[in-house]
Amino acid sequence: MCKKEPTAPIQKIHPQQYHLKGYEKTVNPIDHHIKFALNIKDPNVIFFDYSYEVKQSRRIKVYRATVKATFKRCPQCGFEQLNHNGHYVSRVAYLTANASEPVDLELHKERLICKHCRTSVMATTDLVDKYCHISRATRQKIFMHLQDDRTQKSIARDNNVSPSTVCRYLDNYDELFRRNYNYLPEHLAMDEVRGVGGVLHFICINGAGDHEIQQLLPDRLKKSILAYFNQFHIKVRQRVKTVTLDLNSYYQDIVSTVFPNAKIIVDRFHIVAMMTRAFNQSRIQLMKQYPKQTKAYRLLKFAWKLYLKYEQELDAKQLFYDRHLRQQLTQQERVQLGLELDETLANTYTTMQGIMTCLKNHDQAGIVTYLNHNEQLSPKMKTTLITFKKNLAIILNASEFKYSNGPIEGINRMIKQIQRTAFGFRNYHHLVSRIKLQQMRTKPSKKTALEVK
Repeated sequence: MCKKEPTAPIQKIHPQQYHLKGYEKTVNPIDHHIKFALNIKDPNVIFFDYSYEVKQSRRIKVYRATVKATFKRCPQCGFEQLNHNGHYVSRVAYLTANASEPVDLELHKERLICKHCRTSVMATTDLVDKYCHISRATRQKIFMHLQDDRTQKSIARDNNVSPSTVCRYLDNYDELFRRNYNYLPEHLAMDEVRGVGGVLHFICINGAGDHEIQQLLPDRLKKSILAYFNQFHIKVRQRVKTVTLDLNSYYQDIVSTVFPNAKIIVDRFHIVAMMTRAFNQSRIQLMKQYPKQTKAYRLLKFAWKLYLKYEQELDAKQLFYDRHLRQQLTQQERVQLGLELDETLANTYTTMQGIMTCLKNHDQAGIVTYLNHNEQLSPKMKTTLITFKKNLAIILNASEFKYSNGPIEGINRMIKQIQRTAFGFRNYHHLVSRIKLQQMRTKPSKKTALEVK
């Protein structure tokens, strides 16, 4: 049985020997293995040792390396003769796959001194910026984590930095985004979202295409909104064709002022929501007129969602057992039994369903017909139709165009989730930066035009 020859131990070289001529041509197995494990490709960084240390009651991995200086001439006087002048040792936090075992790089940066002007220079590396003790790879990882839905404290724990460091980097990411006052999308959507300290912030997005955020202001005051849009040239604002919003007259006045050629579109969801709310209030008022033990009360009390469903989508064939009525019937029969209790309620239901159908089919003439024939309707529905008549032009625009406030409501949901995960924000700039970074993750090919004032 042949014996295996023992492998020679890896010889560790003192960092002061790395400046010697010809050493860079020798093979250093430690250097190659550590660089492969840490994904480091800088040829001027040469690893020579590694060990475990205890720091703040935690075991950390320490990789020691020498950074060679590549200066051929003195940067001060241009003299060619530079002499070795020792090493400057610095600790740099680096990436780690296991947050419970941090990784530090102990870099021995070679120092050179000019023989002519006595100027001292020090070696540099792409691993870390000058005067910084956190590697560029760690900063990039923090940047990627800030795009996720997680707290800054958990990001700091996973990257072995302090939460204040994450917060400081968050302040710097506003420089990634450019402000362009020479362009506005042709289709805009406006709304407000509750943010820092419960204050409502004005939000404006591109109403078509990829729905990127155009602006998020610290408040929703009229003077702030006008001041922002007045920074755009009048020719830029004239190119805006449509603006989608709710029935808030506050925004309608602003749109008429800053966008002279834009058509105002009321979001169809708000139109349907106003009618269904009016119908529900009328149904509840009628329901309370009956004793709770009666069948009429149960007809109006339960299965209320069927009344709000599109009439064409009610199933007319499939039977289901209604335990409140103790009988089998279809969805259409269930709704019809409730409407037969009161003629006013039935007329209110017909008007609501008619306008909803006209909006869906882009039938402007049908909407005008239902708005002008509002006899024998509940008081709540009459009040709603009067509001529609006052805003008839923008109501008809809702049936003509396909744009809606659905995308901006989805963005508002994302903003609320960011605040919920972070347990709220006290700094408006931090909230805006997290929104920007989140949008970069969802739309990596686009850069938003958000602005922090």
